[in-house]
Amino acid sequence: MIMGGKNIHVPIPKDNGMVADLGCGPATWTMDMATELTSVNFVGVDISPIYPQAIHPRNCNFYKEDILNGISQPDKTFDVVYQRNVSIGFTAENWRRSIQEAYRLLKPGGWFESVESDVSVQEAGPFTNMCFENMRLSMAPRNIDPSIVRSLDRLMVSAGFVDVQVKEYCVPLGEWGGKMGQLWKQNVMSVLETVKPHLAKAGRITESQVSDMVQNMAKETQEYRSYQTIYVTLGRKPVS
Repeated sequence: MIMGGKNIHVPIPKDNGMVADLGCGPATWTMDMATELTSVNFVGVDISPIYPQAIHPRNCNFYKEDILNGISQPDKTFDVVYQRNVSIGFTAENWRRSIQEAYRLLKPGGWFESVESDVSVQEAGPFTNMCFENMRLSMAPRNIDPSIVRSLDRLMVSAGFVDVQVKEYCVPLGEWGGKMGQLWKQNVMSVLETVKPHLAKAGRITESQVSDMVQNMAKETQEYRSYQTIYVTLGRKPVS
């Protein structure tokens, strides 16, 4: 919905194309794409084997591997490498390794696509700002700076990618944005509920205080018409 019905922005060869999903998680994207493009082969990789291990499209294969240590697929294997929603777990060095691994895996002329949401909330109210400031503080001890998603294009250029471009999508946070805003708000609230102990520790407050803060945030997003930004960063491996 956010990206106008697109599941991907870069071209995929329709006959015997090869696509890697690095950090595939439960593999929702991978299986959606494999179902849509039955003549393309998809490989999902994740350090945690939460992807389907028995029932999945025939043109999907999954591997439990750590992309930061290099995966077992050979050099120049894939036409497209895709990655989404890894920013809250990646340090700057992790990003460099991941982008270098994508470059290694791609055939000459192949494309890398990264899709990440910015933790920052625009037009945020005071409780929203407190929630996300505590989230940033909770990431700091692990050397994670979520704002790096705004500069992935520079990291791609440094890794050797060409034709690098960034597409930005503004996502409404709250009921003011209709169905999309409601769904995005549900997503954000679920994340905040999951990380509540970390927010409490980072802000030196109780989990009950975090709950109050999140509830107040849920109310004020409508008044402030808050939104977040998703960055789609694309880059192509040179042909020669």
